[in-house]
Amino acid sequence: MNAPNDLRVGADKGTDLYPRAVEWLVAEELLPAFSALLVVGPRGCGKSTSMSRFADATLDLSEPGARLAAREDPDGALAASDGTILIDEWQEAPEILGAIKRAVDADRSSRPGRFIVTGSVRAAQQVATWPGTGRLIRVRMHGLTRAEMERSERYNPIDVLFKLDQVQFGQSEWTRNDYLEAIVGGRFPVAVELSGRNRRRWFRAYVEQLIDRDALQISNRPPRAGKLRSVLESCAARTGLELNKQATAKDAGVDFKTADSYLSMLEALCVAGRVPAWHAKRLPRLTRSPKVVLSDPGMAAHLLNVDAVSLGRDPILVGQMFETFAATELLAHIETAQEETRMFHLRDRDGKEVDIVLESQGRIVGIEVKSSSVVGRDDAKGLLWLRDRLGENFAGGAVLSSASVPFQIDDRVWALPLSALWRAPSQ
Repeated sequence: MNAPNDLRVGADKGTDLYPRAVEWLVAEELLPAFSALLVVGPRGCGKSTSMSRFADATLDLSEPGARLAAREDPDGALAASDGTILIDEWQEAPEILGAIKRAVDADRSSRPGRFIVTGSVRAAQQVATWPGTGRLIRVRMHGLTRAEMERSERYNPIDVLFKLDQVQFGQSEWTRNDYLEAIVGGRFPVAVELSGRNRRRWFRAYVEQLIDRDALQISNRPPRAGKLRSVLESCAARTGLELNKQATAKDAGVDFKTADSYLSMLEALCVAGRVPAWHAKRLPRLTRSPKVVLSDPGMAAHLLNVDAVSLGRDPILVGQMFETFAATELLAHIETAQEETRMFHLRDRDGKEVDIVLESQGRIVGIEVKSSSVVGRDDAKGLLWLRDRLGENFAGGAVLSSASVPFQIDDRVWALPLSALWRAPSQ
């Protein structure tokens, strides 16, 4: 059967600029095992470009013809191709999800790799009617990691952090200014290739699209654009800090309920997220408040109107942005880590804290992030405290900073250059 014009057979199978870790995960593990994948992530992170590599045909529902066909005959739209179909921008014709459900249910032994779905993540807003449960395997995609930018997409720092006693890092050539430039450059594939005024123009257009159009697709009640932007700006100003909804509501000039709703909306759009607080029975005085993290540090810098120079002069904000940069780098690697891993932060009522906590198979890695190029034992006091309380469950800790020389601070605790998150150890 010939494919209709809007079903682009073999479309977009060219190379994109950067290799992505999710691509080998999809190719080697997921497509051979599952009939349907749902790839979620912020607009512009590269979902469609990457997933088109695996598609024999693309059904782009942002195109009027394809959208009309999918709404009037979704089953027929899928039947037009026998190979792997990429359904892009599914939210433009939600009827297509029911057709995928029927196709998967009709043949429980159906060959793997039949459907790849990308687009809005408003499924979280439609739990009652969501047809993908048990049928669509969710794959999370983030902006570019530095490892991907350096074409080391197979390197996963999370795997290394859980075996710090078995590896040795070399000296880093990255300077504090290099990190600042990387932070404000962000992670979007288009933005990292831009600079100066053009980068600012791109981020301005991105935020406008996000507020004026994308937010409308995930809400039954259209948000007030100006107030939603204010909540987003508040998240940027507070990135890397514990979430304070009352303060966010005050920043944006909205009531608490509206602020909470808008925060959830930004999470659904994958531009803001919450890092939950870690807790354990052996540490009873831990707080339960999550941290808020903007998913792209470059967007945060744009919303706060700072460049590398002005960011480096702000002693408070630069600490938040370094931590956000490290957290977003690690979050992108969780999907491809060898073992299932979750990310937290830790803080107790006495003020002891650890910026990032990784937990896998009952083992814990603690991470402190510093913007300084000078690191000492005092910077690791939260890690040493956590190690002493967890005992053998503490796999290791690292103080990541702009210092260039790695060294061991104490038993199972190291000082490492922040570039260890994308530069593999020397042995």
